Amino acid sequence: MQSWIEQYGYWAVFVGGILEGETTFLLAGYAVSQGYLHPFATFLAAVAGGCTGDNGYYWLGRLHGPTLMRRFPFLRRLRARATLLLRRWGRATAFLTRFFYGLRIVLPMSMGAARFRFPLFFLFELMGSLAFAAIYLSLGYLFGETLQEFLGRIRPYEKFVVAGLLLLGAVVWAVREWKLLHPRPEEIEAETAEEPEVPRPTA
Repeated sequence: MQSWIEQYGYWAVFVGGILEGETTFLLAGYAVSQGYLHPFATFLAAVAGGCTGDNGYYWLGRLHGPTLMRRFPFLRRLRARATLLLRRWGRATAFLTRFFYGLRIVLPMSMGAARFRFPLFFLFELMGSLAFAAIYLSLGYLFGETLQEFLGRIRPYEKFVVAGLLLLGAVVWAVREWKLLHPRPEEIEAETAEEPEVPRPTA
């Protein structure tokens, strides 16, 4: 298990940053606390993954936003929620993108579709990715330090513990995706309502 983490851990953190974030970064923080991964390299991989995902979704929305919204109805429902956040937080929404669970794809896509200025988006999103990675890696590290003595007693079963955590994360992700693809009747009705305009930066 240790050799696998040392060989593929940074790539796993990078890909996890693109796809989800919390579970991957918590596990990565634990791996750092156990000496499997270097803290600075892990932090860079986490930030790079987050930035790659968010900026990729931004450009996907900017280039193909209307087409995607027409093809995938659940994106229209999520965009309505994203629009409310954009109206409330404005530019700061780009900073908070990583912290809005369930909207991490649609928020940057909506900002891209609205032609939100990319330099501003990139700057605020980068700061958000830095903060998000620092928080969750630190939590994973501190959690690992706290449980180090306990885990020492179950060291022979460590690979099963890690596998169980990964499975739990996969189940949570699958349930969330299922809910997005199978909305409740009232949510479907909300999709037919007129979609509010996404605000654009004025300066």
